[in-house]
Amino acid sequence: MNLKTKLSVNSTLLFAFIVGLVLAGSFLLFKKHRQELYYERLEDSALITAFFYFEKDEITKNDSSRYQTIEIEYKKITNQSIRIYNAKTKELYLHDGLDIQLNDLELKAISKNRILHFTKEERQFTGLFYKDNQGDFIIVVSGIDTVGDQQLDVLGLIFILSYLFVIPLNFFIGRYLAKQTFRPFEDVIAKVNTITTENLHSRLEMPTSGKDEVRELITTFNYLLERLESGITIQNNFLKNASHELKTPLTIIIGDIDVSLQQPRTNEQYEEVLKSLRKDTFHLKSILDGLLVLSGLQVGEPDQMENIRIDEILWNVLEKKAIEYPESKVSLNLEAIQNEELLSVQANKHMLFTALYNIVDNAIKFSFPAPVSIFALEKDKKLLIKIIDQGSGIAEKDKESIFDLFFRSDRTRHIKGQGLGLFITMEILKRHHITLTVDSELEKGTSFSLLFP
Repeated sequence: MNLKTKLSVNSTLLFAFIVGLVLAGSFLLFKKHRQELYYERLEDSALITAFFYFEKDEITKNDSSRYQTIEIEYKKITNQSIRIYNAKTKELYLHDGLDIQLNDLELKAISKNRILHFTKEERQFTGLFYKDNQGDFIIVVSGIDTVGDQQLDVLGLIFILSYLFVIPLNFFIGRYLAKQTFRPFEDVIAKVNTITTENLHSRLEMPTSGKDEVRELITTFNYLLERLESGITIQNNFLKNASHELKTPLTIIIGDIDVSLQQPRTNEQYEEVLKSLRKDTFHLKSILDGLLVLSGLQVGEPDQMENIRIDEILWNVLEKKAIEYPESKVSLNLEAIQNEELLSVQANKHMLFTALYNIVDNAIKFSFPAPVSIFALEKDKKLLIKIIDQGSGIAEKDKESIFDLFFRSDRTRHIKGQGLGLFITMEILKRHHITLTVDSELEKGTSFSLLFP
């Protein structure tokens, strides 16, 4: 069952339940109202009966022919059955000819309540306690509301026929409206089905007016297509650049092995070859490590944020760099920070270490043997880390490209690297909402400023 049919069926069932409830309630209310009206008629008849029979001097004279004629005509007019009891002796003075007996409990209830309405064997009864100078009497008038029953039958038939007609009508109208409502969604689905990896640049056409769910859906789809297109573009570039970067050290390694196998060599020569192979292998490992970090960032691994001290991260970075570059000179100045709470930040410890490690590594490599300075400052009540080197600087045309994947400037190709560090660093800083500013001047040095949120 598709969504349109399901919506039509559900709306029809809800409509059928509500309409059925309304019709049934209306029928029952009308039935109760008719019953109350008929009881009122019986009550009026009982009062009229009291006046009719007890205005005579004696009740024993009822057998006069003239009075009997009047009584017959009265019964024809009222179309009701009338009986009269002595309230004390329960003696029946006037019988209506019905084979329905009233017991003492029912007669006592009438005497107690003065007037009582009840139903017995599908007949409606009204009992009236009447005091007269001749004594106390109970007048019981009964009848069947044939007119009301006929009206109820007609009303019930009308309700049933209307119900049987309206419910299917509601279903077909609901089906038509659901089809009209979902037509824009069908158009969107048809358009989306035409989009493949070959035409990811295509976008769904936005409605010219209105602001509804269809417009929101199209906006979401277009945003998704933009992300897919961007992701596939990055993936293609990544595979192309990664294969090129991996091919170079592998080619060197294979070349060294082939050359060393062409003729017998001395142990010293083999040692030199092995050292070269070791260097190229580490280069290859460095590329693979960077690619693994990068793949983790791009697939969106969950960030495990915690409260860390930025000074501890910096000291850890400098400790590792001192082992790697024992002759380098790097200073860390934290004196400008008066509020130590600024040094505590919410971050992923491993990622932030990687980002700072990459920046400091670049600063040392491009500045060596000149020293590198790191300052922790306070700016607008926020933490600012500045890493300043005295290297050759960055050309103006390269400033926008240094964060691109596998980018290597022509001026720094003599320095080892893979073109991954700053790209990974920028991805990490974006995740932490850290603002990075680069200031550089050729032959004077470069400054990286990190403003924490």
